[in-house]
Amino acid sequence: MANLNHQEDAESEARQKRAEHLREARRSLIVKAARDVFSQDGLDGASMRSIARAAGCTTGAIYPYFHGKEELYCAVLQETLEQLHHAVTEAIEGAAFPAQSASAGVLAFFDFYDSRPDDLALGLYLFNGLKPVGLGRELDAVLNRQVGATLRVIECRAADEFGDRAKEWTAGSIAQCMGLLVMGHTGRLSHWQFKGRYLLEQFLRK
Repeated sequence: MANLNHQEDAESEARQKRAEHLREARRSLIVKAARDVFSQDGLDGASMRSIARAAGCTTGAIYPYFHGKEELYCAVLQETLEQLHHAVTEAIEGAAFPAQSASAGVLAFFDFYDSRPDDLALGLYLFNGLKPVGLGRELDAVLNRQVGATLRVIECRAADEFGDRAKEWTAGSIAQCMGLLVMGHTGRLSHWQFKGRYLLEQFLRK
């Protein structure tokens, strides 16, 4: 009897794991489809219907995972921010000299979005122009915590070099970084014929 119970428990656990894997696969498929739709239409232009169509499912199949397109947009940005955090942390830890680690983090931040203009546009809600846009207090708080975690990694390293000015240095560096990214991807830097990364490197050497 004990062996039979053990076998039943093992089979139940295996079924549960298969169900979890299937659920995660479906969720990933929906998020990927949402990323494509948001990249093309932005938050305002997208709909749950268009996302369902891109995912090859019904809108009803999405709601067990996400209650609306704002939650889906948040999920898309969360994936990107997780990858950004990894890229920045890896660059900081791989810096040849401790004094260069904070700058390495900022450059990794720049390189990440420079190579992924769609993620830059999604992260800045550029499809909605320059007006302030959010996803609601709770979702904005989730994303802000993720962004803050990445910036703190840079700021902690900057403290070794700049002391009490670490927060100011980090804010200025990221602001410079984002300005150059937007200007670069919108063609505004072509007037000076400089690459955004080069200008950022010059700024960080000051």
